[in-house]
Amino acid sequence: MKKRIKKRLSFLLLALLGFSTACEKLKNEENPYAMYGTLRADFRARGKVTGNEGRPIRGIQVRSEAYQGREILTSEDGSYDISGSMFLNRMRLTFTDIDGPDNGGEFTERAVDVKFTQDDRTGKGDGSWYNGSFAREGIDVTLEEKK
Repeated sequence: MKKRIKKRLSFLLLALLGFSTACEKLKNEENPYAMYGTLRADFRARGKVTGNEGRPIRGIQVRSEAYQGREILTSEDGSYDISGSMFLNRMRLTFTDIDGPDNGGEFTERAVDVKFTQDDRTGKGDGSWYNGSFAREGIDVTLEEKK
């Protein structure tokens, strides 16, 4: 009987520690680990990457940790379109020059935080674990050229 009570208390303690860790990460605006039963939604972000003088930059890597390592490259006109599924309504996009001077210069890395709101909703959820779809256009980024 005592073993069973100890086992249940251990499970309760572990569950509480898991929730407190996730809450602490949210408080610090970090992405907590996704667990079973976590709301999820589909997201899409589009924009253009340019240099200081307004010239589009091709070949810039755009990645988001929210999409579990998803990354793409900007096209000839500097545009990008990244999409995926995640469990928070915010993500950090990181723009990195991975080819050096081959794209017309060397540019510093930049991170942009994007928060999706109800105005960005493009599709309804199912009333359960799926929260619908969201899209934001015009997330344009200017990168500084390295000196």
